[in-house]
Amino acid sequence: MENTRKNNDSRYLLAALIEIYRGNMVYLPEFDPEMERNLLRDVFSAAISFAKFEESRNTLSDELYNCVRGNASVKGQAELAKTQTPDVLYAKMVAAAHILKLDENNFKFS
Repeated sequence: MENTRKNNDSRYLLAALIEIYRGNMVYLPEFDPEMERNLLRDVFSAAISFAKFEESRNTLSDELYNCVRGNASVKGQAELAKTQTPDVLYAKMVAAAHILKLDENNFKFS
């Protein structure tokens, strides 16, 4: 496999996000930007319904807006996870796990 190829494994990306939101370090290869953006958009939009607090839903809504504008990445999520509240991290973790489960059943949001 060439080093210039981008990783298209959505399951790896979702599993990496779960670990990031749990506070663990994860090896992050270069992902296909479009696939990465689409999965992050799905995670953020699903996470809004899992958040307990209005402030957390607003934070997730802002992240979704930035993602749609092209300002979100998995590496950025690793940095952001260090400063986010437990409610936001939990909501994103559950959303990523939910999407991973749907992905295993060949159901696609995007």
